[in-house]
Amino acid sequence: MQVPQLLLDTLEDLPDSDFKTFNWYLTNNVLDGCKRIPKARLEKASRTDTVDEMRQGYGEEMAVNITVEILRKMNNNYAAEKLKEAYAERRAATSSTSSSAFAPPAAPAPPAAISAQNGSVIIAPIVNGGTSGSWKITINK
Repeated sequence: MQVPQLLLDTLEDLPDSDFKTFNWYLTNNVLDGCKRIPKARLEKASRTDTVDEMRQGYGEEMAVNITVEILRKMNNNYAAEKLKEAYAERRAATSSTSSSAFAPPAAPAPPAAISAQNGSVIIAPIVNGGTSGSWKITINK
């Protein structure tokens, strides 16, 4: 799915009052590194107009990041995470289809040391890549 569609889907899920608040954030200097969009451009803007203004003003990646940040400020963490995950999936799909089939394998990650104090819990890291091969796990008590 293209970025404009991701943004539009996210904004269409907002109730009108939340959409109005979202546009308020865009028209004020409330986000670090986010230049404001003039109020007149968003005063009567539809959701598609807002997406277009964000893409023109920020570019696609920054528009997604700003949308996620505003949604968090609005305490809509569910929508923020949903957009962030959809964008990450889109980027992963785009990079995998655009990379060469003959690309060299990625270098293995260096070993990691994890320690905990008495009574602490260690949550194992997620292993990316293949599940075959040799694995060395040492647990010291």
